[in-house]
Amino acid sequence: MDKKLPGIVVTGASGFIGRHFIIAVSRQFRLFCLARRSQKEAGIPKDDNIQWLQADITKWQDLLAVIKHVKNNGNADYVLHLAGYYDFTMDENPAYEKTNVAGTRYVLNMSQLLKIKHFIFSSSLAACKFPPYEKTLTEDSLPDAEFPYARSKKRGEAVIRDYAGGLSCSVVRLAAVYSDWCEYPPLYMILKTWLSKNSFMSKTLGGRGESAVPYIHIKDLIKIFLRIIETNDSLPEFGIYCASPPGSVSHKDLFNTATKYYYGHDIVPILIPKPVAALGLVLKSFFGNLVGREPFEQPWMVKYIDKKLNIDPSATYKALNWRPTPRYHILRRLLFLTEKMINSPTNWMFRNEALLKRIAVRKSTTIYDVLVEKRTVLIEKTLEQILSPENASLFQNYRKMDHDLLKWYVSLGYQLISTTVRDRDRILMQEYAQIIVLRRYAEGFETKEIKSFLYMLRNTISDALKTSPELKGMGQRINDYIHLTIQFTIDEIEDMYEFLESQPSAYIQEIEKNDSPASNDDLKRIVRKIEDICGDSIGNRLSSEFLNLRR
Repeated sequence: MDKKLPGIVVTGASGFIGRHFIIAVSRQFRLFCLARRSQKEAGIPKDDNIQWLQADITKWQDLLAVIKHVKNNGNADYVLHLAGYYDFTMDENPAYEKTNVAGTRYVLNMSQLLKIKHFIFSSSLAACKFPPYEKTLTEDSLPDAEFPYARSKKRGEAVIRDYAGGLSCSVVRLAAVYSDWCEYPPLYMILKTWLSKNSFMSKTLGGRGESAVPYIHIKDLIKIFLRIIETNDSLPEFGIYCASPPGSVSHKDLFNTATKYYYGHDIVPILIPKPVAALGLVLKSFFGNLVGREPFEQPWMVKYIDKKLNIDPSATYKALNWRPTPRYHILRRLLFLTEKMINSPTNWMFRNEALLKRIAVRKSTTIYDVLVEKRTVLIEKTLEQILSPENASLFQNYRKMDHDLLKWYVSLGYQLISTTVRDRDRILMQEYAQIIVLRRYAEGFETKEIKSFLYMLRNTISDALKTSPELKGMGQRINDYIHLTIQFTIDEIEDMYEFLESQPSAYIQEIEKNDSPASNDDLKRIVRKIEDICGDSIGNRLSSEFLNLRR
């Protein structure tokens, strides 16, 4: 990391907005990126200025580890809080309170401990009720919409206002954010319908086609975030800003523009009266649930037919000296969206379908949390089984090791498996296999003994996980994460043994010079990677145990 650059902590780094922001500004800032997903899963390239920390903002212990890491790496000047939960069901979900309210409070506490200059919170214009006919929402409008996501954003804004006395804060209420690939689920679904060439459905609009919301391009949103950072010294301790063009854009305008770009000529839409549209949504939802394919379109959406979420963001423009870029207006940018849909249909579908389903709790994270909880017990249990008399013939060479060294190797294997669960990436296990085989081969181990070691670790972990009440019903997922990971590792070990058996003795003698784990730079690198990926006590503990071996 370039220590001369200002630092930003970005929560929700693996989300649509976070991903675009990080890639766009990685040359301008040191970025501490917080997400439940791994950097690889998020599709964010490696960069010297990006430090990826897998952390859950609803867990204070995770954020304590983040605080320590950030302070040890030059600290941060700003926090951009993008993490949040939402779905399109309109159902109550405990994740709203846990993530959008309690999680926000934890991030604010973290920000205070880091003594940052400015805190930026991404809220939503959707948290406000649709205004009466020919009226507009402004920065002073209350977040008074009555559905679960909106209520959680209202409570989140209230929490931030409470902290504003001792922490400079900006709340940014976002219009519907989209990119040249769309990446905004409601817009994607209507474009998918209108441009499907279905003779009837592709021409239909609900009501008079006047349903309207504002849209903002992701590049304009990044610019407003940067503008807040640039001017933070002159901003009030608490401010609300609207990241939006003025007014709104109706479905009819979207339809006319998109279909003309796509088909090359005007198409007259078929207007479906609101009562008929309501019946259609009910039937679509009923039959979709009947066959196990819940549609995106839900009956609750009918209440918004022909309503307009008109915005007057003039106070924001004046306060920040910022305006949306004309060429990024949705009606002008639809040309880019339709071109990408036509020329890269697979990429278009992949980017958008992934955003349709929000998951409040990741199963991999739940399994990882249990692994952290049971770490000490399962490592000791594995060690006992290796050293038990009935396994003397199976682990002849492992039993000759110094006890502390053997325990560290068991701990390393355990943490590598845990890390693959959390990161959902088995490449680190492949690196481990390639490194460890060199030592074991030189020490006279046969593949059977190494495989037995890994099978013992696998079975100990797997049996414990499958009897954990919080993991009930996750048997198949445990097999995928644990059993397949061990099989992957063993296959790599057998490949390596086959390679080593074809090498001259001088090659093996060179390997033997590394007579302890402390002298093996590759093992040090593996430990550092685990610590970087985990960013929590379990990774740090392994590193500490490694350092003790060197004494």
